[in-house]
Amino acid sequence: MTTNAVDNTGFIECWNSILTPKWMRFRHLLSGNGKIHSDLAFPDFDIRRGDRVLDIGCGFGETCLQMAEMVSERGEVLGIDCTESFLDIARQELGQAGVTNVRYQLGDAQDCELPEAYFDVAYSRFGVMFFQSAVRALRNANRALNPRGKVCLIVWLGLKDNPCWGAAKEVALRYLPAPGDNAKTCGPGPFSMGDRETDIAMLEASGFPVIERFERIDADICVGLNIEEAIAYQILVGPSGEIIREAGPDAEQHLPKIRDGLADLLTPYLREDGVFMPSSTWAITARKSD
Repeated sequence: MTTNAVDNTGFIECWNSILTPKWMRFRHLLSGNGKIHSDLAFPDFDIRRGDRVLDIGCGFGETCLQMAEMVSERGEVLGIDCTESFLDIARQELGQAGVTNVRYQLGDAQDCELPEAYFDVAYSRFGVMFFQSAVRALRNANRALNPRGKVCLIVWLGLKDNPCWGAAKEVALRYLPAPGDNAKTCGPGPFSMGDRETDIAMLEASGFPVIERFERIDADICVGLNIEEAIAYQILVGPSGEIIREAGPDAEQHLPKIRDGLADLLTPYLREDGVFMPSSTWAITARKSD
């Protein structure tokens, strides 16, 4: 177990000190690819006019703005995130959009204070996988939902189902060791909810026994607008990025070979509009009760 796993403190520090600059640099890829999956999932999430929505791990707030339009002026959206720089951007873009039914809160969704039995929907796109305890975060959301409230999640399947991340990891592992137990990490990781049965058990333990939807979504996503950006993306972000970062000075001598290996990997996926690789997520809807 990593030294960060006592609570979310170490994970939050990693987000704010290490990952934030990389996410800002590659926001067009990370947020754009998230939108591909959320746009496919949203129609069946059935978020309605007048709904009060809690967005867990809202990041830059794009989904908050999107859901604000769905719920109309009759509803509202609260976005929670632990990364202050993300919320600074979210608030700036909220003001530019002139949207009045969205607000943001800096906090840890595992234990932050939320109004009890207030929301109709708790939503998270690529958020709950990073918590030290997704069950704690979902239980906190459960308390904030009204008796018929529902949770709507988008989470990655495992690495074997996501070549967009897994293939570059294998390239990095040809030359560098896997991160050790004391590696600085953003949490259990983006693929920690890849197993269907485990997810269902976690939802039941969180107070969501009624599983209404558990659907796999497959989509090609962009990992770079060109080969050079795709290589930089994989070197800095995701499992391969973590391996390279944690290897420290040892990574420097191997970077030329890693770059060559990534170029060989990525070139077959190059299209006119970028480098696109396969990805897979679960779209999940579960309710508190019948």
